[in-house]
Amino acid sequence: MIRNFYRNRTVLLTGGTGFYGQGLLAKMLRDLPEIARIYVPIRNGKDKDGALVGVEERLRVLFDSAAVFARFRREDPEGFAAATEKVVAIECDMLKPGLGLRAEIRQRLEDELDIVISIAATVSFDDPLDHSLQLNTLGPQEMLELARSGKNNPVLVHVSTAYVSGKMGGIIAEEPLPHDRDISQLMAGSVSGNPFDVEAEIAAGEERCRQIRQRAKSAEQEDVFRREILEQSRSRQLSESRLGKLVDGHRKRWTERELISEGMRRAHEHGWNDVYTFTKGMGEQLLLKKRGHVPLAIVRPAITESSLADPEPGWIHGLKVTDPLVVAYGRGIVPDFPAQPGAPMDLIPIDIVINAIIIAATQARAEHVSVFHAATSGENPFYNTKMFEHIKEYFQANPLLAKDGSRPKLVDWTFPSVEKFRRVFRWRYLYPLEARQWLLEKMPQNSETSKKKRRLSAFKTRLKRVMYFVDLFSPYTTLDCRFQMGKMLALYESLSPEEQRLFNVDVRQIDWAQYYQHTHLPGLRRHVLKGEGNADPVFAGEST
Repeated sequence: MIRNFYRNRTVLLTGGTGFYGQGLLAKMLRDLPEIARIYVPIRNGKDKDGALVGVEERLRVLFDSAAVFARFRREDPEGFAAATEKVVAIECDMLKPGLGLRAEIRQRLEDELDIVISIAATVSFDDPLDHSLQLNTLGPQEMLELARSGKNNPVLVHVSTAYVSGKMGGIIAEEPLPHDRDISQLMAGSVSGNPFDVEAEIAAGEERCRQIRQRAKSAEQEDVFRREILEQSRSRQLSESRLGKLVDGHRKRWTERELISEGMRRAHEHGWNDVYTFTKGMGEQLLLKKRGHVPLAIVRPAITESSLADPEPGWIHGLKVTDPLVVAYGRGIVPDFPAQPGAPMDLIPIDIVINAIIIAATQARAEHVSVFHAATSGENPFYNTKMFEHIKEYFQANPLLAKDGSRPKLVDWTFPSVEKFRRVFRWRYLYPLEARQWLLEKMPQNSETSKKKRRLSAFKTRLKRVMYFVDLFSPYTTLDCRFQMGKMLALYESLSPEEQRLFNVDVRQIDWAQYYQHTHLPGLRRHVLKGEGNADPVFAGEST
């Protein structure tokens, strides 16, 4: 069924250099050998010296060096070389109208495409609103228009997130979001006030972002920036050119903070947890509203982590949602974290997500939209208390040693409420630090006090980063919901034994202790931490 569907088909895969995209590209090349061609839109890049790197070169480097292709390269070098000949890199920019495609490339795609897989997105929970709207909400519309103009009536597979359900708890069905209600209205059980107008909300958000950027450039705001810089630098003389550079940097940071804050505000107002799920949810709603007769399937993965088996056990590309927190605990940095004890952490191995995307394409129909979850909480929940036990046991047996070779102290988490965590954190860490800062300000100023002040200021920044991390991620550790996966599992059970082996999505068979302690955490160390220096994922701002 699956292999027959892809035989002699031409595919467009966006996001091909990211986590999902790399995994999907490797899977299609190895296990869908009769696929005709795969187009991969890529932006031009730059090397470490700033020289332009074209899309063909970027694709070649990916094939030559990415760990996801290592097994294929090693076991069947000739087959790998032949398979990669089917992949065509095309220059593209998701932030530009029409994807920035040249006319002849677009015509070629319209003539050849059978399947469009839309993965490209920004996955940051705290992205500036305008950037997130462009990639997560409006970007999929470009994919829709490309599919609509295709001569072969191509199907569109849109990869979203399970958390478009926002703050809703309980059982979450594999059903489309209504395009005329936001999450707050769905939670209320009825439309309160006017129906949600996704297009009006997008327009209002974009207009607010324009206002913020215009304000940042105003003379009045520049005066504010200059005063703040001069107050902070009262002990130093600043030249006008130096002051101008500092103002530019200040303006950039202020603009980003305002755009992030606006995205969070609008997300919370409409019932989503953050700008990522807000803009992904509206992306789904706009597709449903505008799709016409384009065959559409939506895949909603939960928190995606390293592979269960394919291309190798534990393959992962970059730190994902839970990983910065896990690594920080392993280094003894985070002594506790708010959560609802016993709630499921909906983790899903990347290879199951990839297989779900491949299967979903076969179900896209013009008559109705099919939605599929790739999630575990509904069928095989991994409870946060059990997850913590596995984390602690693993790092006790396999410690992340400090530079001096010492073992970090690992304590038991109590899973407090967010409010209790904030209260304890302030009294135990923040208030004593601020008291020390106050005392230092009263002391005679010399090089030693200046050194201590800088050290305390740096530590305060780290503490504030922890609090920000809590605000950003606690909605996912305190949410108790169950994502149904019955539709995808029913499709899986209809496959032949051979295709079930190749395209496994049976989350019911995951042994969480085996996977987490013997596959995921070792894979994280092998592929991401590598040298295991003292880099701090929490304070470095990793969020995906």
